Amino acid sequence: MPRRNNALISQFIQGEERRKFKDIIKALALVIDLAEGYDAQHGYNVALSAVQLGKFIGLSVQSLRNLFYAGLLHDVGEVGFPKETDDIDYFDWQFHPYIRQHPIIGEAIVSQLPTLKESSKIIRWHHESWDGSGYPDGLKGDNIPVEAQILGLCDIFDIANSVYHNMDDLRQKLGPILKGRFSPDLLEAFRKMLNETELWVAKNFDNAAWQDLGIDSVDLAMLMDVNVDYFNLTLKTFAHVIDAKHEYTKGHSLRVGALARRIAELMNFPQEEAARIERAGFLHDAGKVGIPRCILDKPGPLSDVEYGRIKAHPGMSAALIKTVQCLSDHAGLARHHHERFDGRGYPDGLKGEQIPIGSRILAVADTYDAMTSDRAYRKGLPDKVAREEIIRYSGAMYDPDVVEAFLQIAADEISQLFTEAEKGTYLVY
Repeated sequence: MPRRNNALISQFIQGEERRKFKDIIKALALVIDLAEGYDAQHGYNVALSAVQLGKFIGLSVQSLRNLFYAGLLHDVGEVGFPKETDDIDYFDWQFHPYIRQHPIIGEAIVSQLPTLKESSKIIRWHHESWDGSGYPDGLKGDNIPVEAQILGLCDIFDIANSVYHNMDDLRQKLGPILKGRFSPDLLEAFRKMLNETELWVAKNFDNAAWQDLGIDSVDLAMLMDVNVDYFNLTLKTFAHVIDAKHEYTKGHSLRVGALARRIAELMNFPQEEAARIERAGFLHDAGKVGIPRCILDKPGPLSDVEYGRIKAHPGMSAALIKTVQCLSDHAGLARHHHERFDGRGYPDGLKGEQIPIGSRILAVADTYDAMTSDRAYRKGLPDKVAREEIIRYSGAMYDPDVVEAFLQIAADEISQLFTEAEKGTYLVY
């Protein structure tokens, strides 16, 4: 009897870890939507409708599971591209030279995540066309996996619905495009499904219908066989995607997390608390994904309006982190990493010990990496200069106790910390 109870407890714990994995991936999908300027929950809408169509044509539960994650993350390879213009048609943009590599980049990123290798292949081919005119590999006809065709069709349909609110305009625009891009049989199945039932999207989704699919059971079984720390690995991938929005911050969040953890350790924090601060470092700039690159990479002074957008990002970071239940206690650390010890920071003007200690640690780690990294308007500062600046503002911008702990870390050790941090995920952007 005790052995059976232990097995049940083990399965429950694994189930909790699986839910964490799924929730983080869903939050990552929201970040991708914000970065790309799509309506919130585009990735989730595509994932749900793709699963619905896959079920309608009789795909296996495992294929549906792969489709779900591919739908959530299908645009992850697009985040690092300079698309910020309203005067280009979505259907023209799909064939812009900038964008043709994004399925390959998306595959490279998603393939790093445990159990998502098959999902990454679906992402690679979701812009292939039935007539052979698609990309990146110019596949044709039945050489395109049906899951990739489903993903591409649901992606186009969700975006077209958000752009063309008039059904006649929608049909006129979509008709010629769909005919060349997708299998006639798949298009017929899609039309039939739409005639019989309402399309699954985030707003009308029935959780009971999801449970009936059995996807969660397959998900759990696959993740139980994974031996790596997929929770931490997924967070590192999340950090990598956040940083990709800004040309000059690749690897920034990983480095900030690593340095913040080391400072916390030197301040004798328990390992779990040091790890929590590290995780908050991974996600502290999540809110920047909604800020245009022209502001993030601007070489000159920011206008008041532009600076206001920048100042809003810690609050947005906290809001995004709160969408992941298992990370909700990290949100405050991200929200307050731009507060100043003298009370002149933002967004809430907290002072001294009103600022969470984890946020005070993140402030020093964030500043050091920002100063020593190259920017659009300057080269990175030497370690010695960065340290002098942090010392100079100790007690004003920074907690003196945090500064004291930071100064114990030699330049060579920081360099090693940063190198190891960036090994955590393959920087493919």
